[in-house]
Amino acid sequence: MWLFFALLSGLFYTGSNLITRHILKKEKNDVWAFSFFFSAVGALVNLPFMLLQPTIGTDMLSWLIMLFVGILIVIQNLLNFVSSKYLSPSISGSITKFRLVWVMILGIIILHESSHMFKIIGTLLTVISGIIIMKKLSKPKDIKGVMYAFGATIFYAIVIILYKFLFTSFNSQTLTFFIFFIPMILNVFIMPNSIRRIKTLAKSNFKMVFFGCALGGLANLAMNQGLSLGEASKVLVIIESFLVITLIGEHIFLKERSNFITKIIAVILATIGAVLIRMS
Repeated sequence: MWLFFALLSGLFYTGSNLITRHILKKEKNDVWAFSFFFSAVGALVNLPFMLLQPTIGTDMLSWLIMLFVGILIVIQNLLNFVSSKYLSPSISGSITKFRLVWVMILGIIILHESSHMFKIIGTLLTVISGIIIMKKLSKPKDIKGVMYAFGATIFYAIVIILYKFLFTSFNSQTLTFFIFFIPMILNVFIMPNSIRRIKTLAKSNFKMVFFGCALGGLANLAMNQGLSLGEASKVLVIIESFLVITLIGEHIFLKERSNFITKIIAVILATIGAVLIRMS
């Protein structure tokens, strides 16, 4: 059954990434407002599952860590969505695999996790895929997109490490709800002219925005359900492999066909690297 949920999560992530790129590559669409909708719709989708089995921390430290994680996720989402304005989903997805490298490094340093030959080889392949992308992209806006995507992976890795501490006080359903809900609230308060910007994006393309964000929320739900039923490494490897489907989707539906050979090489190397890191 875990395989079903892993495949479902991979499909949802692929759809969400393609729709996000379709929306945000248009200059007029507001990245920060989109980040609000991503968090708000994700919280809405996750709410029923959280209410079925709530496990909530009661100590002050857990909530301080949760709040800090929420702040990091706001930054990570903004960097990730800004990169979607400049990069195709396959290139962005290849760069995203670097988060596994940072998680591995932080895990060794902070959590004292062991290193493994698969991790080393997987890391090298992921780094090589990034080098290939950097050497091929020459437009300033492309390089800017890569920098934003790299920045997002660092914040993501820190969040994943902090999850290790939060799982002692929250179950997966409750944690998933709050990592959407808290960034939603933070976005409203820290975004300049937030209400006006949220309304503007909603009026311009609400159905597509809602659908893309709902797929992102469902992807997280399906992933967590898969993780609860099977081995984490197996579930996550299946999800990582969907980057190949993302490449096909952007080629067919988004008509983004430049540097296709480079994308294929980078996607294959990044995916193999991610699989090896997950297997270790």
